[in-house]
Amino acid sequence: MLQTRALLIISLILLVSACSFKTFYNRLDYLIPSYVEGLVSLDDILEEKVEQHADALVSWHRNTQLTQYADLLRIFQQDLESPLNEERVLQHIATIQLLWQSLEIKLNKEMAELLPLLNSEQKKELFESIEDKNEDFYDEYVDLDKDDRIEQYIETTIESYQNWLGSLSEEQERAIEKAAAKLNSNATLRLDQRRLWQRSIQDILNTKESEKIRSKRLQQFFNRFNINEKPQLKAVSEANKKVLAQLTVEIINQATTDQITFFKNKTDEYIQIFTELAENR
Repeated sequence: MLQTRALLIISLILLVSACSFKTFYNRLDYLIPSYVEGLVSLDDILEEKVEQHADALVSWHRNTQLTQYADLLRIFQQDLESPLNEERVLQHIATIQLLWQSLEIKLNKEMAELLPLLNSEQKKELFESIEDKNEDFYDEYVDLDKDDRIEQYIETTIESYQNWLGSLSEEQERAIEKAAAKLNSNATLRLDQRRLWQRSIQDILNTKESEKIRSKRLQQFFNRFNINEKPQLKAVSEANKKVLAQLTVEIINQATTDQITFFKNKTDEYIQIFTELAENR
């Protein structure tokens, strides 16, 4: 799947509007167990443990990550005061990736503790759910001809920039169309990695070892596994990041006064929300 974590994309905030993000975030301790329940049926004991781990995850994220999001948005605002360059955008992409990696590490820790608690039926149900999601991934991102893929890139990229800048000019939309034609799909490679991840944790969970040992082996696997470790996948991802960085520079440096104002107002909203959530307000 194309990862468009460029200058204008931060964490989960593309999923919800500013006015609803705070409500969404404050319900994560409920929404995470609900999501897990959609993958695998939970008995009362396991449900309680999932809720405890969800509470710990949200508390960690609230106390360590949200202020970093707010600080990054402030830096973005400062960057709009002078011409942007590709190197600066790539630095921001690297910073965002580090934030995501810290979240992935925390999620992996929670999974390593929870997954060995599943019984045989729950494991079977979980991996059937994961395979269903892999099939959806194939349908949405892999099973596309070139024209459909480029059209998908154009649509999602325009939507992302509009989310932060408001209406785009014809020139900016043409820049997106040109950039989309240069992007290469890494969907097949990513699907291969997703399935490797699935098989690996399935093999660990299906051993007769104790919960403690399986938990330790899972954590070791998660520490080693990097979905971008395949050279071909890394090469495609790096090339796409460069295209998106160049595109961001072009769009931002063409931004109108109205677009800059839109961006400032939008980021101010999120800075306030992130700060209030970090302070438990």
